[in-house]
Amino acid sequence: MAARKSVLRGAPAMAQRRTAGRRPTGGTGGTLLLDRRHLYILPTRGGLGFAVVLAAMLLTSLNYNISLGFALTFLLAGIGMACMWLAYRNLLDLAVAAGSAAPAHAGQDAVFQLRIDNRDADARIGIAARVPTLPNVATAMLTLDGSASGMLALYVPTARRGRLVLPRVAIASRFPFGLFRVWSYADLDMSTLVYPAPEPDAPPPPAAYRPDGGDAVHTAASAASSDDGIDQLRRYRSGDPLHRIAWKHSARTGRWLSRAGDPPQQPARWLDWHALPAGMEAEARLSRLCAWLLAAGDDAEIGLRLPGVELPPARGASHRRACLEALALWPQRPAACRAGERA
Repeated sequence: MAARKSVLRGAPAMAQRRTAGRRPTGGTGGTLLLDRRHLYILPTRGGLGFAVVLAAMLLTSLNYNISLGFALTFLLAGIGMACMWLAYRNLLDLAVAAGSAAPAHAGQDAVFQLRIDNRDADARIGIAARVPTLPNVATAMLTLDGSASGMLALYVPTARRGRLVLPRVAIASRFPFGLFRVWSYADLDMSTLVYPAPEPDAPPPPAAYRPDGGDAVHTAASAASSDDGIDQLRRYRSGDPLHRIAWKHSARTGRWLSRAGDPPQQPARWLDWHALPAGMEAEARLSRLCAWLLAAGDDAEIGLRLPGVELPPARGASHRRACLEALALWPQRPAACRAGERA
């Protein structure tokens, strides 16, 4: 008797382990197929109510020997069986792949894109994706034509900086009449970065920005640029970039003029952790540095110093993303720093 009880007690756990082992998984950029081994189907509350109504109609027809009642009952039962097959067929052999995952700042929604491919000629209606462990994530819906593809976007709220991993996603459908629910699970290797939330109304950055080579070097470089003819003007030639056009002089003279030479370089700016007030918390420091970094834009030459992490001054969108990655992952060292050390 004790052995029988232990077997019965362990049966649900064994079934759960078998179900978990059959859940499809996909790597980065991989595609998983929702085949027959990975689809589950159960009646919904509406489906159970429909079955109860059919049972009541059948009992009434038997009790009163109503031929029309028999016909209607069996007709509705056939429709219910057809709905079960159509619901199962609606998800069968769909291909699910990991799409893009856009970074976000803490407090915003991180967007995870799932690609759904319909490889059959039949349309797929009412495909839903949700995150079971995150009930506050809105369900994404999609309808696909035959041999078509589409994207499902999941907006996952973020609370703190760091790396955000997408949990298990449930792909489900209640088509056609909501009598049955068919679902499967997709374990996709998807993650994105959550940057610090920029400090609202952050004070202006300190004026003591140190150029990379010193103030004297920057002054000499500016003078050299001026001697090369930055203030000299010439007639506009087709193909001159817009930033070389002397707009004020052109408006004053009534003809298009362009500047000759290269514009003077702005001094490199250092965003330094240690230059912030001593009493600031770590997260507050990161938020302020993030606000200054975003305010600087992509044209300014920016360097970032954190405890154990230093990114030399550079400009451009890729460098700004590297700085944001360092702020998101601190105190870990971002990949840009590790690659620089190996080089």
